[in-house]
Amino acid sequence: MEEVTRSLNNPRLKKPYRHTDEDVRRWWKAIIGESGVLWTKPLPKIGQVCRDPDDDHVLATAVAVKAKWIVTGDLDLLDLVEYKSIQIVNARTFVDEMLAD
Repeated sequence: MEEVTRSLNNPRLKKPYRHTDEDVRRWWKAIIGESGVLWTKPLPKIGQVCRDPDDDHVLATAVAVKAKWIVTGDLDLLDLVEYKSIQIVNARTFVDEMLAD
């Protein structure tokens, strides 16, 4: 949660997406309070999948929660494109996909 909040508050992301600190707070409130789940159980062992082993926890979490998407700007994850039927995309691609449905 801290990493996502820090990233969302990074001026490099705030400028193009035009979100405010309040938008970030509202988003977290919606995720945690209404539609999301905070995973606190041990993650499955997946071994080293990503070229940056520090990113494997993202993949393991997605597997644990049966995610359909990982939305990221991390190039090491994006290069995988897909892992165990989980689509790995950047934010623009995700928004485009959601708007297309």
